[in-house]
Formats: sequence, structure tokens, C-alpha cells
Amino acid sequence: MVSLKLFAYNAIKEKIIHCEYPPNALLNEEIIKRDLHVSRTPIRDALGRLEQENIIKILPKRGILVTGITLEDVDQIFETRLLIEPYTVNKYGKTIDPAIYTEFLGFFSAKPEKADTDTINRKDNDFHLQFIAASNNPYLIQANEYPFFQDMRLRILSGNMGKERIKVSQTEHCAIVQYCCEKDWKNAARALKEHLVFSKDRALEVVGNLKKTPILLSAV
Repeated sequence: MVSLKLFAYNAIKEKIIHCEYPPNALLNEEIIKRDLHVSRTPIRDALGRLEQENIIKILPKRGILVTGITLEDVDQIFETRLLIEPYTVNKYGKTIDPAIYTEFLGFFSAKPEKADTDTINRKDNDFHLQFIAASNNPYLIQANEYPFFQDMRLRILSGNMGKERIKVSQTEHCAIVQYCCEKDWKNAARALKEHLVFSKDRALEVVGNLKKTPILLSAV
């Protein structure tokens, strides 16, 4: 059974990832209590852990501030991803079952309207994370966690992308997967790098439109 502390931690983090608690939102314990239906003790434990991970900031006498995302954050997120992900594709791509690449190719080749945004985001996550997981390197996996967490928020903030942007993204993924199917790891890494560069441009646009002032959420 999952402890209440772990439940509270995972639940709050999921709400932040999916922007139910958006960047720069100012929360309080009453809001979280209402949403999670748990007591203050596990909530406070979870908040302490999330603050250590730089996901929230506890502001004395003001509330709980969900960490925002700045243009500098975007630069640093994608600097990290560009260092890690192409490397893992090139080094560990060959250790992944070819049937997995075939499955991804089928998904990314389909028309965008055949899948909802949540499914597309989940498949996108699964595809990128498989290379990190294949390394079996806990230090590499940990180094990737926070940048990837931030990137998931960015994708949610971008909203339901237009069909044209989804189509472009799926085409980019298809190119990567096709090289993986052909065991051409050098070009797979290159195609992934190009995809991340385009994704960064989109992320900069999204963050540029974010409100920088705290958003006060009500417990009512």
C-alpha cells in the first residue's frame, strides 16, 4: 500500500506537471487538502520534498509558490537534453528490442487526428525516456529527471497543439525511429538533435507568453 506521504507527493507533483497547479500559482494547504482529501501532515512532508527538488517554494505567511519557467530555464533544459539524449540514442539504441521501434513507427506514422493529445504526449515521453532507461545508469537517469519534468510542463502549457504542429512533430519522430529501425545510430542521434532544437523554439514561444505574476488559486 502506498503511504499517505508518498501519495501526497505524487499527487501534488502530477498536478504541477499537468498544470492543474500552473507555473507561478500561489497555493495554500487548504487548496491541496481539498483536492487530495488527506490531512496536513502528509501534505507538509510532500511539500518539503518538492521544495528540495525546486518544484515549489514555500513563502512564509504567503503560501506555496509553484516554480515558474523562464527563458533561461528553457535554455538550460534543452542544453541538458541535447547533451544527454543524442548520446544515449547513439550508445544504447542498439540494446532496445527492434519490435519496440516498429511499434513506435506505426504510431508516429498515423494521422494526428487519430490520437488525442494525452496519448501523443504519453507516447512522446515513452519514446524519449526509453533511451535513458536503456543506459541502466542511475546517475544519467537522475540527471535527466528534472529537465524532463520541466519539459512535460512546457508541452502541457502549449495546449492542444494545432494539427499542423502535431504533424510536424510526428514527422520528426518518424525520422528518428526510421534510422533506429535501420540501426543507423549516428543519423538517429542527429535527427533527435534536430527535433530537440525545433522543440526548444516552441518552448521559448510558450514561455514568452507566460504571465510572470503569481496566480492566486482559491480554496473555495
